[in-house]
Amino acid sequence: MSNKYKQDKNLEVLRYADNEMLSILVKYLTTDKDGKTRYTETLTKNKQFKEAKGDYQQVWQLIAGELQHFGGDTLANLFRRSGVEYREILIDVCKKLKIKTDYKADVVDIEQSLLAKLFQDSWEKMSESERSELRKELNIDASLTSSAALAAIIVAIRMGGFMSYQIAMIVANAVAKALLGQGLALATNAGLARAIGIFAGPIGIAITVLLSVPAISGPAFRVTLPAVVQIAAMRQQMLNDDKDIF
Repeated sequence: MSNKYKQDKNLEVLRYADNEMLSILVKYLTTDKDGKTRYTETLTKNKQFKEAKGDYQQVWQLIAGELQHFGGDTLANLFRRSGVEYREILIDVCKKLKIKTDYKADVVDIEQSLLAKLFQDSWEKMSESERSELRKELNIDASLTSSAALAAIIVAIRMGGFMSYQIAMIVANAVAKALLGQGLALATNAGLARAIGIFAGPIGIAITVLLSVPAISGPAFRVTLPAVVQIAAMRQQMLNDDKDIF
């Protein structure tokens, strides 16, 4: 039995995402850290999902329903057979990571706070040469100190716009590399190849650390954290698709 999708304006972004981005999300939902199929997932057993043969745009609502189900309390789901809205999942992830932000804000603002936190965690794990390389790629003033450069990047992420898109793609690519062993194919076309390469190691370490903290990393969190990062990247992609990114 598939997990029913509950109408959710914040997951409509899946309708517009491309197959490559959706395929990463599907992997987070259906495979565990050893690459085996998750015991609790229902997508791969779903007739409609199987018939789509990898055309995930056709079945975006099934994918969204699966995420809502993971985000809900598993025991309660046995009775109500539906999950929770994306906003609730996103806030849960951010609170587990102790992110200070306005939780009444729009979803896109909360996602940007999450991206800023993950960026900051990995910045702290970078060498000085990696930082200066990344600053060059992101066109950050070379005369700024390291902490001023970080502050400028964090402000830019929170404001949205092109740098927010760049960071979202860099973070999503690094998370996919760390957890699935594969990055985003399209991200390498987005003029970000070098920045992505520099970033993959440090954020991979940051994510691995986060997912190994017993207090926060229950089985659901191991799905919801990367899934939310991927959806944040899809939203930034959609918001910036009129820009010349190639």
